[in-house]
Amino acid sequence: MRIQGLVIILVCLTLAFAACTQKRTSEEGRGESAASPVVRVKIAPVHRGTLDETVAATGKVDVIRRQKVISPVTGTLVSLKALEGMPVQEGAVLAIIRPREAQTAIAGAEALLHSAKTDAERQEAQAALVLARSTQNLVGVRAVFNGVVAARSVTEGELVAENAELLTVIDLSTIVFVAEVPLQDAPRVHPGQRAVLEFQSLPGQRFSALVDAIYPGTESQSQTVGVRLRLKSLGGEARRLLKPSMIGICRIVTGVHKEVLIVPKSALLRDDERNTYTVVVVSPDSIALLIPVTLGVTTDSTAEVRGIGIAAGTQVVIEGNYALPDSTRVRW
Repeated sequence: MRIQGLVIILVCLTLAFAACTQKRTSEEGRGESAASPVVRVKIAPVHRGTLDETVAATGKVDVIRRQKVISPVTGTLVSLKALEGMPVQEGAVLAIIRPREAQTAIAGAEALLHSAKTDAERQEAQAALVLARSTQNLVGVRAVFNGVVAARSVTEGELVAENAELLTVIDLSTIVFVAEVPLQDAPRVHPGQRAVLEFQSLPGQRFSALVDAIYPGTESQSQTVGVRLRLKSLGGEARRLLKPSMIGICRIVTGVHKEVLIVPKSALLRDDERNTYTVVVVSPDSIALLIPVTLGVTTDSTAEVRGIGIAAGTQVVIEGNYALPDSTRVRW
């Protein structure tokens, strides 16, 4: 009887210990759940605004008015009065050439002078030499418009052939930008559309332009169409900064999206397999929720979005959103 009593007491103690252990484990579990981690993120509000739909293309600066100054005769380049970078006025003499015939006459007069035996022969030869060297036998090459010397192909004293290129003069008031627009984007581009030009060599500088013309031909290798852009302002600053053949990027505005929902581009999460996008919104009780969105116009830093559950003022996660589980509690 005494042994049975001891057994009963041991069983009761075992059950009581198990119950206490289970209660403690349950309480610890609830404590761990209550202390689950809160993810720190950075958020920004969705806002309404206007975004430009654009076509981006690379291109380069060019000039419409360009003169290749050529030699009208074969002869010696006696004087070169214009060098690279020098401004020239219409009608100004750029170079002076002594024709080959005049050079031959000088050589003949010098030979006569060298072989003269008498004073009369020397006087006659000297007069012939002066006549051969006179300015009447020189040919001046003049500028046909106001401009700047862009390139020089010869130096003084050279023998130049007829129609040889001497200089290139450009008119900086006719600076344009020629963009290479991809063929698939060309139908959206029309004369009169506004554009913005940017150049890596001129950080922070932006130039306003208008589409002036679309070239009829296409570039077979690059599959692009030439589009000429005319700058809105060609003041002294633009003429000083922009150089022919300078490479840049243009963004041609082909449409305007007004009163659309805009988010920072960093808020977008892309599913590459499905080609879809989501954003992580933050509910009023600080719970992160994944919302599918349809993407519209994008810029370098922002994007137009449409979707159920997103509106102006909605807070979206812009940092810490990658691989963030749905329904995670967050703080910022």
